[in-house]
Amino acid sequence: MSQSPVTDSLEIILTNITEKLDSLQKDFTDLKVDMAEVKTELKSIDRRLEKVEGTQNALIKDVSDFKGAKSLIIPVVVAVLTSILTLLVRSIPNP
Repeated sequence: MSQSPVTDSLEIILTNITEKLDSLQKDFTDLKVDMAEVKTELKSIDRRLEKVEGTQNALIKDVSDFKGAKSLIIPVVVAVLTSILTLLVRSIPNP
């Protein structure tokens, strides 16, 4: 297979190469700008995620505190009922 000779002038070939390089440079610059925007958005998302994690930790603490208070209700009710029964028994006169 023999190759056909190049019929274009060197100036045209260099112009085409320069145009393609300029196009690639523009695309690369656009990619760098897009990458910077993505990094900025990622930092924003990271900050929001940290806020959500803080809120989640606060909610977990509140729920555990509520469970602790709920477990104290039964002893308080028993103590109140015991004191009422004690008062009733003491108010009955001895024969």
